Amino acid sequence: MKIKGRMALAAVAALCGCQTSNQADYMQIGYGPSFDVAHAQCELQKGSADQGYIAIGSPGFVAGAGIGNALGNLAAEDQYMKNCLILSGWKRAPHGQGDAAAAVASGVPPTTYGIARAPGSWINTALLDWSDANNKCIAGDKTACATKAKLGAKLKAAGINPSPV
Repeated sequence: MKIKGRMALAAVAALCGCQTSNQADYMQIGYGPSFDVAHAQCELQKGSADQGYIAIGSPGFVAGAGIGNALGNLAAEDQYMKNCLILSGWKRAPHGQGDAAAAVASGVPPTTYGIARAPGSWINTALLDWSDANNKCIAGDKTACATKAKLGAKLKAAGINPSPV
């Protein structure tokens, strides 16, 4: 009996030791909050994926049902976190290819305000670029003023009137 208990404990420890969750494992795939904000929001809600259990029988059966339920809940929470982070604009990256690892390796600072340009939406990108150009223009950058005027004309042609926020 002691051998079976040790084997079960070793299996649970091995399964639990495989979980990692840091920004180096994720890459930003769309518009959304920074990784820390998205991860915290998902972490607060992941308990909703847990399922309870009822087991009646021998102590060994009840313990086995509890361990099985715990493993099932871990898998459900992991899937919930994956889906929640995707909805927040983050996706698991192949090992070592996440945003944090890529930014450190290339020396590129993280995205401004913790958001990335929205993929496929030229209007959102143009609005963010217009805002950046407006701030630089106010500071006296003549090139930024020309960029601001050009982007402003494109946005107005699309029916959007940009204004400083």
